[in-house]
Amino acid sequence: MQELIAELIHKYVEDLKSKGALKSPAVEQAFRKVQRHRLLEAFFDFNRKTFVEVDPQNPKEEYLKMIYSDTPLVTRMVGKMPTSSTSQPSLVAMMLELLELGPGLCVLEIGAGTGYNAALIQEIVGEDGHVTTIDIQEDVVLQTARLLRTAGYERIEVIAADGFYGWPKNAPYDRIVATVGCPDISPHWVEQLAPGGFMIIPLQHGPEGPNPLVQIWKEGSHIRGRFANSSGFMSIQGALSWKEGLRFQDMEEMENLPISERSFPAELRGWPAWSSTIRAGFGLFLSIIENHRFVWVWTQDCGLFERGKGACVLTKETVLIYGNGEALYDRLVELAKMWFSLGRPGFDDWDLAFFWKGATLPEPEENVWILPRKFTVEVVRLKRGPGHNAYPGSEER
Repeated sequence: MQELIAELIHKYVEDLKSKGALKSPAVEQAFRKVQRHRLLEAFFDFNRKTFVEVDPQNPKEEYLKMIYSDTPLVTRMVGKMPTSSTSQPSLVAMMLELLELGPGLCVLEIGAGTGYNAALIQEIVGEDGHVTTIDIQEDVVLQTARLLRTAGYERIEVIAADGFYGWPKNAPYDRIVATVGCPDISPHWVEQLAPGGFMIIPLQHGPEGPNPLVQIWKEGSHIRGRFANSSGFMSIQGALSWKEGLRFQDMEEMENLPISERSFPAELRGWPAWSSTIRAGFGLFLSIIENHRFVWVWTQDCGLFERGKGACVLTKETVLIYGNGEALYDRLVELAKMWFSLGRPGFDDWDLAFFWKGATLPEPEENVWILPRKFTVEVVRLKRGPGHNAYPGSEER
């Protein structure tokens, strides 16, 4: 069994390296060291449409092959909605690379899940570092803490609490990372961030589902940020949750609407050949410009949605009109023209700043969009060229 596990972990790591998810020796070594199956006792098998039980000490070979693949595994569900999981390994690896971890760092994780990510972090920060992971679900915390102890990671503090409040006892933190979709940043995270530290937050733009990874840091009295990559997570629970944006339940309306197809207009003829990176860039653009009615589906298809009326979704091969979505189609074409005229901006082409509600905002100007959130207002500014600094006194990071 140990030979099989070692072989599967090797193939698993090599697959993640080939995808470009694993880049640094430290993160690769952590993936080789932490055994994902040791932190699982059950997961949802979508083929069988049921949960399957896993013995962490003696797992079945068929389960091991699923565990050591680039697949997220749902570990809790309420109805049809997942409430806890172990994330897709390539996404986990990408976020660990973005965190730029090193020995001795103090890290706060919001969303404990199975503890797999926390164990990987602990391997990288080493004995001189410290990892605190928080989850609002007490049953998740009890199981995760027990399995981490059994797997040899008893130094990780697993806390049952609302992650919105952070954990001041172990602050300041060199890094804060959330593994849930967040409709805003918490003022407590900002307070508990160490000088020179930063956060990686899956910050919801538009509906549930598309959570651009945002690196956030303090720069003097400013809170600055940048888009780092894309991700998909279930939404955070507790005081940070916010129901203003589109929910999965809202988007389920689309399933009951009549569907028609339209060909790509001339402005979008090249769409099927575009890379996933460029497709993600247009989706990000839509989420900024039409934040309140942006819709995204799991294949990276994206479009616009209007409650009670319809939707218009760009797919890999065509444009789907749901219900009365013709007006949205026209708007989508208009935005595509705008995106092209701006040079098809992607993740690296935006500057972000966050202001607490009630603070004085910058004067309005061209190519700046204001996104109100629960506690903050996000100001998203399209960069104007190399070396452009978005705010007085700021420096490119």
